[in-house]
Amino acid sequence: MRFMLLLCSFLVLQSAPALAQHRLPACNGSVAIVRVSEIKPGGMKGFLAAVSAHKAWYRNNGVKNDDFLVSRVIAKDEKTGDWKYSDSEVITYHTNPPEDNPKLPRNDAAWKAYVKMYNDVSTVKSISLSCMPKIK
Repeated sequence: MRFMLLLCSFLVLQSAPALAQHRLPACNGSVAIVRVSEIKPGGMKGFLAAVSAHKAWYRNNGVKNDDFLVSRVIAKDEKTGDWKYSDSEVITYHTNPPEDNPKLPRNDAAWKAYVKMYNDVSTVKSISLSCMPKIK
């Protein structure tokens, strides 16, 4: 299951720009790859480090127009009824993902390292494409 989600994530990343140019409706904002991830116990710090390494991989390879946003899920504690940040679920947005560029060294050592960081602490539950509205 984890392999299939990783494969789907990779395919969405590869096809998002082409879809945005040819098949998606007009987006008055930014196309984003949206992932909902389940975080393993104690893994939030490692997950945030993986996001930083993911962004660094793109920056180190000349991609500067995309961004990574992490949205902490707020959940109701079943026992107390209080609202708190979830330690087990997070939503990430990769906005303006780059077009498929054969010059990007996908699957190099640094790529494999950040993917391993994600896999060590999380499992992708879902992947979607979204049109993120402009924030005024």
